[in-house]
Amino acid sequence: MVQADAQVPVIALRLMEGRTGSTLLMQLLATSPEIVFDDRYPSEYRFLSYFRRLAELATAPFDEQRHRGVTAFFFSDVVEFGPVPFHSDVIDTRQLRDPLVAAMWGACSTVIRQRHPNVRYYAEKLAVPIDDSLRCAVPLRAIDLVRDPRDVLCSIRGFTSSGQGEDGFGAAKETATLGYVERFADRIRAQLDVMLEAHDSEIRQLVRYEDMIADLHRIAGRLGTWLDVTLDADAVIGNRDQYRHHMTSTSVESSVSRWRSELTAPEIEIITDRLGAHIRQLGYDTA
Repeated sequence: MVQADAQVPVIALRLMEGRTGSTLLMQLLATSPEIVFDDRYPSEYRFLSYFRRLAELATAPFDEQRHRGVTAFFFSDVVEFGPVPFHSDVIDTRQLRDPLVAAMWGACSTVIRQRHPNVRYYAEKLAVPIDDSLRCAVPLRAIDLVRDPRDVLCSIRGFTSSGQGEDGFGAAKETATLGYVERFADRIRAQLDVMLEAHDSEIRQLVRYEDMIADLHRIAGRLGTWLDVTLDADAVIGNRDQYRHHMTSTSVESSVSRWRSELTAPEIEIITDRLGAHIRQLGYDTA
């Protein structure tokens, strides 16, 4: 396995759901010259998540009924990736997953350092779970990013109604149903169950969207101290107009507590019933 000190440490944003302020937080991280990533909007180009998915696919159990065998895999004119195309008597291919992730990230780290000699971190909106094996394969600093789930739902609806977010959230008319609200609440609960088990430490910080909106300078100072880098909140605030198309409320400030005027009583009841304890633990009002 690649030595950890040969790898660029990863600042992994673990998202409660989309529309939680991840683009804003990535803008803040991008203000440090020691943190690199593809920062083109919406900052969702994910090398580590790609490598993990690639390793998962390569080491999945081979099924001759579903997957291409040796001959088709290696000699067909059609290139189609999949698991190792045979049952091995030499090794258990499942044991290759984490070493493959570590090796691919080590190779990527080498190339990153060649182009960015002063790099200290790579940042990513992670699209795979943070588990023990990923932590063993790659040095991670996790930021758990949360937002009042009721406002998240409002933002999702605003985003899909504008025609921007259907790939990630579904059709606008679907997000308006009570069935969607129930499934949304269940997804959030599963994610928060994981997030709220953790505590702020050397390798993890929880950040609330509302706190970024209220005082981005304080969040910049807190995360900068945690990472030992300098983050420039003023630069982010100064560029806010460039990301206005990403917003679904009339102003940044009005994006907080919008659920009070936008959600129906049955929708609020569903979310409170399924997420009330989580919402209160995060410091949000359920009244």
